Amino acid sequence: MQGTWASLVLEKNNGVACMSLNRPERLNVFNSLVLRELNAALTDVASDERIRAVILRSNCAKAFTAGADITEMRQLNPRTAREFSALGHLVARRIETELPPTIVALNGYVMGGGVEIACACDFRIASDDVVMAQPEIDIGIFPGWGGSQRLSRIIGYPRAKDLIFTGRRVKAAEALQLGLVHQVVPRSELDNAATELARVLAEKSRSALIAAKRAVSLTQEVPLATGLEEEIQTWALMFDTPDQMEAMTAFLEKRKPQFGNK
Repeated sequence: MQGTWASLVLEKNNGVACMSLNRPERLNVFNSLVLRELNAALTDVASDERIRAVILRSNCAKAFTAGADITEMRQLNPRTAREFSALGHLVARRIETELPPTIVALNGYVMGGGVEIACACDFRIASDDVVMAQPEIDIGIFPGWGGSQRLSRIIGYPRAKDLIFTGRRVKAAEALQLGLVHQVVPRSELDNAATELARVLAEKSRSALIAAKRAVSLTQEVPLATGLEEEIQTWALMFDTPDQMEAMTAFLEKRKPQFGNK
């Protein structure tokens, strides 16, 4: 199954949704239209009970994205800037909270808003030609789609200050060392690496994956006691799902589980 917008292509196959940014002539620059289309694709994927893993990638050989559209941003005032920021936040937050595990496959330039969207994903796989940066400081602003918050949580407070305050570029090896990406592979192997991880995830229970994702995400948002209580409640509710019964039955019968909605 495939859906095409002006700026991205959505494909679904065997429990995996693949969203490909598709503005190679503009290095996949994010403007308001791109964000709205990405949000529409997220709505489609979030509502599809067959999907157990998501890949976000680029159809541009030179870049995952060159970042947000500076031409559009140059025209913003405080009110419209707030709307643009809120739209970027909406997309990132939905990736973070509403989807099954999401893998972002990063290649070439990953600038500004591209880093922020990537930070909302669960797995970040980079090709060895990746160059990443939060260069907003050089155009008189700072990251506005969650970067000031998520980057610190991923790589630590001092390192996030370094990248945000200087705007310096980070190549693949340093990105891996910082913990900004989980894995670096040769460019020719990037799509296969993302697809293989998605295939492994797609064999799991959708309900369990989403519940586990939400539970782990709570560690960044609530005190330990609150998170532990939420874990008890969510874990208990898993015992009222068809996937739980099928998975445990399959384990005892020494066979692979057959989950519904495929």
